[in-house]
Amino acid sequence: MIKYLKIILCIMLLGAALPSYAYGANDAADLSYRVDITVTDSSGSLKSSFEVGEKIFVKLSLSYTGAGRAPVYGFQGKLQFDSYVLENTGVNVEKDISMKYSDGAINYVYLDMTAKGREDSILKNIGTAVFQAKNSGTFSISSSSFILTNKDATHRYIEPVEDVQIIVGDGVKDPSKSLLYEDIVAAKALLASVTIADNPKNIYYPDHWYPTKSAQKLREVIVGAESVFNNKDALASEITEAIEKLSMGVSDFENSKIVGPKRWAAPADNTTVNNTAVDLYYSVKASVKGGNGKIAEGFEAQTIRATTSATIRMIPDEGFETEYIFVNGDKFIGHDIYTIPEVSRDTIVVVTFAKKTPFTDIAHDDWFYPSVRYVYNKGLFTGTSETEFSPSGKMSRAMLATVIYRMENKPNVTFANVFSDVQSGRWYSDPVIWANQSNIVNGYDKGKFAPNDAITREQIAVMLHRYAKVKGVDLQAKTSSLSFKDANQISGYAKESITWAVSKGIMKGNTDLTINPSGLATRAEVATMLERFSELD
Repeated sequence: MIKYLKIILCIMLLGAALPSYAYGANDAADLSYRVDITVTDSSGSLKSSFEVGEKIFVKLSLSYTGAGRAPVYGFQGKLQFDSYVLENTGVNVEKDISMKYSDGAINYVYLDMTAKGREDSILKNIGTAVFQAKNSGTFSISSSSFILTNKDATHRYIEPVEDVQIIVGDGVKDPSKSLLYEDIVAAKALLASVTIADNPKNIYYPDHWYPTKSAQKLREVIVGAESVFNNKDALASEITEAIEKLSMGVSDFENSKIVGPKRWAAPADNTTVNNTAVDLYYSVKASVKGGNGKIAEGFEAQTIRATTSATIRMIPDEGFETEYIFVNGDKFIGHDIYTIPEVSRDTIVVVTFAKKTPFTDIAHDDWFYPSVRYVYNKGLFTGTSETEFSPSGKMSRAMLATVIYRMENKPNVTFANVFSDVQSGRWYSDPVIWANQSNIVNGYDKGKFAPNDAITREQIAVMLHRYAKVKGVDLQAKTSSLSFKDANQISGYAKESITWAVSKGIMKGNTDLTINPSGLATRAEVATMLERFSELD
């Protein structure tokens, strides 16, 4: 009897020891896990359909799917959700478990610091994410990239369970608001992905950066877009306007990119001779397009050591000056001596020359100087005198009609009594009648054109828009609305034209975010618009 009792006792002791052995083993038999996702409301009731504004609780846990057991030494994984529909307001996690939130995902991480591992109770509650339902929509909460580590540091990849579908509100996303959200996310991602700096000294790659002032402007636009997005009562028109403002903000930011030579740190292939780094050298070749000047002797072809500067000297013909300098395709205002700060690759320089203007009331450093020179050399503008251009002077309606007429090479015109205030034989008679016959101008009520009236900015946009149609230029605007504070002051007949002119870069707003549609344009401003118009495809 005692013999049998000893056998039974041994079996019981062995049975008690086996689970412990299995639990402590690194590769316990049939050791596997799964991710469990539980969705409840604030009362703890299982739920999958919620109202906008309601709180949603998403609990994550891991459970064994096989007979094996083993201590947990670490794990990581990701909970993914639609951040347009839900806003994450917090995560309740167990001790020693950390989390990091990124847009649309919560990353959970645990690493055992005792070298003993944690019992499997830690798996039962990884953490509960708390959300606020903020917009109608339907999506699936899912888990991904879950990896668990046992004592021997073996990674066990965990197959995710089926996604859990969540319905908020009527389950249908507002297309406009959803688009606004996507644009906000993209704008933030753009800011995060580029280099923001002023006069950087140590940028090696990439070879471009964005000014801090431009970045701040884009951040302000993003804040405004987020304000509209977070407004539950935002009107459709306000959402559309926010989308357009954000689009323009991103466009302005991208246009502020400063391209500079790449800073060279060492040969890409680490070329050395006797353990000494070998300097890199690049060729700089300069040529002239269109004549009227030349590259000074010795500057046509140069060999320049990487990271050092290259200077090019131009010699214009008598009465001409350097117009533009193109360095590897990038356009710069011309000077007779031009220096590339740092040469980072083989470089092609193309130089153009233009005839000097006779005007003494404009200077080479004026923002409008290249445009005034352009319209003068093209014969579109004459001076107000032999030596004055009067850049601040106002343009009349007859003047702009005449300029466009000259752009069309002064076609023959048969005079017609279209306007009571435009008689035959005046300097503007043929241009105004031609412009009317070409559907570029219609005049005012009662059959008047008012040739001497100062032209407004919106009238300029209309005339250029209609002329673009005559020329067969692309009339497709990049945006369908305007974000200027005074956009509601644009006359109905001019809104399409101003939208087109702004989207094509012909007309730009003021620093206070106004377009000033009824404002009077100066001769310098019109000259600039005309040069931009000439660059359209």
